[in-house]
Amino acid sequence: MLMGLRSIRGLMLWVPVLSFIIAVVFIVGMDHFTRTQFGFILNNFISLPLFFGIFIFFFFVFTRGVVSYFKEITYGLIKIAGGDLEYRVPLTRQDQLGIVAQNINHMAQQLQTQLERERMLEQSKMELITHVSHDLRTPLTSIIGYLDLLKSHASQDPSEQERFIDNAFHKTQQLKKLIDDLFEYTRLTGGDHNFIKQSVDINKLVEQLIIEFEPVAAEQGIIVVKSFCARPICVESDTQKIVRAIDNLLINALKYSIKPSVMTVKATASNDIFRLTIENEGVPINPHEEAQLFDRFFKRESNDIRSSMPAGTGLGLTIAKQIVEMHGGEIGVVHDNGHYIFWIEIPISFG
Repeated sequence: MLMGLRSIRGLMLWVPVLSFIIAVVFIVGMDHFTRTQFGFILNNFISLPLFFGIFIFFFFVFTRGVVSYFKEITYGLIKIAGGDLEYRVPLTRQDQLGIVAQNINHMAQQLQTQLERERMLEQSKMELITHVSHDLRTPLTSIIGYLDLLKSHASQDPSEQERFIDNAFHKTQQLKKLIDDLFEYTRLTGGDHNFIKQSVDINKLVEQLIIEFEPVAAEQGIIVVKSFCARPICVESDTQKIVRAIDNLLINALKYSIKPSVMTVKATASNDIFRLTIENEGVPINPHEEAQLFDRFFKRESNDIRSSMPAGTGLGLTIAKQIVEMHGGEIGVVHDNGHYIFWIEIPISFG
């Protein structure tokens, strides 16, 4: 009966009662036995110490499980406080002590999760510093090298000097893009994004972006085939951020497309979702690389080393993903033997 109790209060109430009853029954039984068998009555000097001894004995017997579980809980707290966050208190009771043990285990799990998150954040910070230092040093070293050549008058040929200046300028553009992407990434991940949302005809916005993008693509030998909705499609968005996300997808597709080739851009709407797809032909990648496409600082070599486009920072698709998701949308890619379809979906606003 005591083992079935789910309340410590009830247990502590019944333990002394049952111990008292057992002690009384035992003393009465002993008194009856000695009276009938030996003809004498137990006096108080014998019965009282015997009564209290029996009472205390059964009290300890009945409370042994509670005391033992208290020791297990105490041991668990000492282990967890000592840094062993993987330790869990055995859940062998269903009373208040069992609830306490569950809460202790939940606390340990939360602390373990928080500690792992902090370790991942620390590792992420170190990776960020490493990647940024490397990507900043590379163009900066080139700029310093070209400026040293110009300063030392290593070449008196005006055309050669012009080439040095062009290369240095190209590297400064690369450096500026890295800083801009890094600044945007830290703002988005740090929560300092301050979106200014308004109703925007995203169909018209994409059409305008493609018009501006076509000459750039043509210089790289890419023909853009476009298809848009016949009606306005309004979404609640921060125009500058959405433009940044779509532009990052277009630049990524342009950079890694086989040249010459065709890029297809389609804007469609069904039910309450606007969908934009960007299709291009590139070099096939394995499933592991495909899973990393939207990861921070993941970069592949451009398909055309002669391209005049600046080197990527590995943050473009990551930034696009963050912007789309902060607008309540989704982003993804479908890859099949070098045929890429990048897509975004954003909820349509009504009224």
